[in-house]
Amino acid sequence: MGGPGIPVVGARENAHHFDTFLRGQFRGLLQFLRARTASEQDAEDAAQESMTKLLRYRESEPPTAWKQLLYRIAVNVAHDQYRVALSHHNRDHVGLDGLEIATGEHTPEQRALYDQQVARLSKAILELPPKCQRVYLLKRVHGMSHAEIAKRCDISVKMVEKHLATALAQLRRKVGDSTAETS
Repeated sequence: MGGPGIPVVGARENAHHFDTFLRGQFRGLLQFLRARTASEQDAEDAAQESMTKLLRYRESEPPTAWKQLLYRIAVNVAHDQYRVALSHHNRDHVGLDGLEIATGEHTPEQRALYDQQVARLSKAILELPPKCQRVYLLKRVHGMSHAEIAKRCDISVKMVEKHLATALAQLRRKVGDSTAETS
């Protein structure tokens, strides 16, 4: 039983047509998502999620609408992925370059100083202007090159460098040379 007015054979043919459609779209969709995600893995995850979400529309939308719908879903998935990553990284990740990483050999006082410094740095990152913060996190957290960041943010490489310089200057001003205190 293929539902109201759809014979079983028609439903099977539609499912086969849909599977063929998805296989044919995967490479193009992945290429499309590479420019909109932070990594290859994120692009692959977004492609899989987009195709899975498109399953909901297999029966309700005509095959001529599937491609446009797939790419609209993919854009939304990539945006959701970015928002989740940014919100998690804002709270959880900080640049630790130049900081001594705590080991079991540190005293409780050294650990407390280190924790205070990390908290100051986290707060300073959250206080950066949004564009500087985004560029800084794409560089430090995602390890993207200046060219990748420029493409991702739709700005020039010079502007990426300017945002990074601004971010680093503000972080130095707000956090200072407190790394000397933890040694």
